Amino acid sequence: MSQQVKVGLFALTTIVGVFAAYFVLTNYRLNHGGYTIAVHFKDVGGLQAGSSVQLSGVIVGTVAEVRLLPDQTVDVLCTIQPGAIVYRGSSFLVATTLTGQATLVITPPRPLAGAAPLAAGILAENEQPEGYLPPSITDLATQGQTQLKELSKTVAVVNQELPQLARQFNAIASHTDTLIGHSDAALQSLASEFATTIGQVNADLALTQSVISVNGRNVSQLTGNVNSLVSANGEKVTRLVISLSDTATSLNKTMTGLSAIAQDPLLKTNVLQTTTNVKDASAKLKQIAGDIQGLTGDPQVQTQLRGAVFDLSSVIAKANDILGAYSSAQARGASGPSPASPVPGQAGSPQPGSTSSAARSVLALPGKAAFSRSNLAQAQIRETYTGRGGGPASDLNIVVLPHLGTHFTVGANDLGYRTTYNFLVNSIRSPRLEVAGGVLYSALGGRALYRFRGPVEADVRLYDPKHPKLDLYGDVRLTDRLQLFYGERGFLNPAQKTPAFGIQASY
Repeated sequence: MSQQVKVGLFALTTIVGVFAAYFVLTNYRLNHGGYTIAVHFKDVGGLQAGSSVQLSGVIVGTVAEVRLLPDQTVDVLCTIQPGAIVYRGSSFLVATTLTGQATLVITPPRPLAGAAPLAAGILAENEQPEGYLPPSITDLATQGQTQLKELSKTVAVVNQELPQLARQFNAIASHTDTLIGHSDAALQSLASEFATTIGQVNADLALTQSVISVNGRNVSQLTGNVNSLVSANGEKVTRLVISLSDTATSLNKTMTGLSAIAQDPLLKTNVLQTTTNVKDASAKLKQIAGDIQGLTGDPQVQTQLRGAVFDLSSVIAKANDILGAYSSAQARGASGPSPASPVPGQAGSPQPGSTSSAARSVLALPGKAAFSRSNLAQAQIRETYTGRGGGPASDLNIVVLPHLGTHFTVGANDLGYRTTYNFLVNSIRSPRLEVAGGVLYSALGGRALYRFRGPVEADVRLYDPKHPKLDLYGDVRLTDRLQLFYGERGFLNPAQKTPAFGIQASY
C-alpha cells in the first residue's frame, strides 16, 4: 500500500469520525437535554422517525417516534432542543420538500404575547395539539373534477334556459320600446301644456304687477291725504283719546261700585227675601191658574163666555155703524150732498184684516228709518300665528258705519303684550277696492284691500315712514263673517320677514 493511499484512507476515516461524533453529540444533547411533545394526526403523509422538526423555519428537533393508534390515527413524538419553546395554539403541518423528505413544520400563534407554552411530555389524546396534512395534488385534482362536474351541470341548465330567457328579454325590450314611445309623446304634451301655463302665469303676473303699481300710487296718495287729515285734526284725535280714557276710568269706577253693591250683606238679604216672595207669588199664580182652568173647563161657563163674546161683537158692529153715519153727516155738511148712507157691514164697518194691515204699515215705518246694529258698527277679531313661538297674537278693530263710502276703523293689535293702536279712515273706491289711511300699528300708514273674483282678497299694509314696513296677506273668505289669511310681515326687510297665518271673524 502506497503512502498516498494511506493518507487518503486516514482523511476519509477522520471525516466519517467527525460526522459520527457530531451525530452522536447532537442526539445525546436532544435525548438528555431536550424535552418531548406529542402531536395527534389523522394522516402523517409519510412522516418518519428521524425527520426534522422546524419552528418558524428553524430546525429545533427531530421526530423520535411515529405511533399508529387503535382508531387508525397517529401520534407523533418529537424531541425538542432545550431553549426552544412550543406554544399552545401553534399550527402543526407536515411539509414535503422537493426531494420527497417529510418535515414537521410548527408555526407559532399570533399574537405571541398572550400565548401559553405547551407542557412537555406526552399528554392525553384529547389534550394533544392537532396536526394537519396539506392537500396533495391528487386531492386537488379530485376536487377539481367534482367542480367541473357541477360546472357542466350548470352549463347544461343555462343552455336549456337560455332560449326562454332570450324570448323574455325580447318581449321586455319591445314593451320598453313601446313605453319609451308613449313616454316621449306624454312628455311632449306635458311640455306644451307647461309652456301654455307659464304664459298664463306671466300674463297674470303682469296684470298683478300693474294693479299693485296702481294701488301703490293710490296708497301713497291716500297716505298723504291721511297725513294732512291727521295733522289738521290732531286736537280732535287727542280729545277723542282723552274721552276714551275718561270713559274707561268711569267704567272702572262703575264696576267697582257694582262690586261693592254685590258684596253688601243687606243687598244679599233683600235678594234672598225677594226670591222667597217671587216663589210664593209663583205658587199663588199657579193656584189661580188652576182655578181658572177648572172654571173654564165647565161646559156651562164656556157657553156663557161664547154668548158674551157674541154680544160684544154685536156692540162693536153697531158702534162702527154709528161712527160711519156720523162721519158721512160731517162730510155732507162740509162739502155738499153725499152719497147714500152706507149699508151696515159694508162701507161703514171695517173690512176684516184692515186694522191689522194698517198697524203693520205703521209699525214698519220706524224700521225703515233706523239703522241695524251691523250698519252702525262692526267688530273684527283677528288671531295671528307666527313662527316666533307662543300662541297667537289677538287684534281687535271696531269699524264705525262700515257700509258707508267713507267710514272709520279704531282698534288695537297684540292685546296684552306689545300693544299698538289703529285709527284709520276707510274709503270704498270701487266694489273691489278699498283703501284706508291714518294710524296703523301706532305709526303713520295706509292699507289697501283688493277683492278678486271669488273668495280671494289681497291685503297690503304700508306703515312707519321712519323705518318703512310692508305686510302682504292673501285672504280666503269662508263665509260672510269668517275668513282665513296667510302672508308675510316685514316684506321689505329680509331679516325681519315673518310668515303669518290665522283667522278673522266679524260680528
